[in-house]
Amino acid sequence: MTKFVHIVQVHPVELGEPNLHKVKTEFEFATQEAAEDAIQLWNDSVTNTRAVYLGCVNDETGELT
Repeated sequence: MTKFVHIVQVHPVELGEPNLHKVKTEFEFATQEAAEDAIQLWNDSVTNTRAVYLGCVNDETGELT
């Protein structure tokens, strides 16, 4: 059965913007809403890093949508 996973990555902030080439950590969520809630919580409470929604991955094929 195909499973879809929503990916959130945390990047360091350099010169006021997240450096998307450096990934500090990554989280997986079952729904986009849960991912967006986690992003909001992370960005409101942790400094010097930024959580960013990467997209939805098809667990069976590995495709990022």
